[in-house]
Amino acid sequence: MAKITIKDVARLAGVSVATVSYIINGKHEDRYTEETKRKVLQIVNLYNFQPSRLAQSFALSKSRNVIVLTGKHESVLQKAESYDFLRLFCKTFERLDYNLIMRTHLENTRIDTADAIICVGMEEDKFRRLARENYVPLLSVDGKINDELFFQVYQDFAYVLQEGEKKFGKGNFTLALVDMYNQTLKDEIKALSDNIVFLGGNDFSKLPKGNVVTVHASLKNSLENSEMLFIPANTQARVDAILNCFNQATERVQGTTHTVTVR
Repeated sequence: MAKITIKDVARLAGVSVATVSYIINGKHEDRYTEETKRKVLQIVNLYNFQPSRLAQSFALSKSRNVIVLTGKHESVLQKAESYDFLRLFCKTFERLDYNLIMRTHLENTRIDTADAIICVGMEEDKFRRLARENYVPLLSVDGKINDELFFQVYQDFAYVLQEGEKKFGKGNFTLALVDMYNQTLKDEIKALSDNIVFLGGNDFSKLPKGNVVTVHASLKNSLENSEMLFIPANTQARVDAILNCFNQATERVQGTTHTVTVR
């Protein structure tokens, strides 16, 4: 695969080649904004642009540290799903000798001591604020980011609905999900069907009676519906997809799709 050029960096950042050159070489700082500088350096880092000594230093500075950033879950269901996912996730990454640093928030938004930051279920605006302050790769898990610069991994909910239709028939079931913080992904899921409910606590009163499809083990174990289809979200295939994206991001692999949906 051809190496990324300065013209590619300029195109991805939406600036001129001259601006990219100024930023990389630290010259003419009065000709571009701090926001433009951050965007260019983020692209330089993620695509390992050469012959930038800055990019080379990024690529070589492997710490084996990975920050896993989760939200402060408000309900028992959210906590249960987070624990179920992190148990499988940590087992895989620790087996590969990564040091996982678990956080629910960052006191300092600028991180220089990790190979990557993996954000689980983070809102898009918070993700973008974090991205503006960091040049290490950021990955979004269970959160949609409207920017193909960043890897994002989440479940294929269109497939889940298709499986529900196979079992119960079209429009003859409800997709029940634990509530999520990332509104962008939530809106995308809502657009797929009118029969979707998000449960934020332990109150199941808004869940219609009848057939239910869910991807969450906590709901599967809590609901007492006679007919249920369970398509688990927390699987090894999902963790493997995250690991693959993590490897591509930290190795600055070019020309790959950054949005991955998992069945």
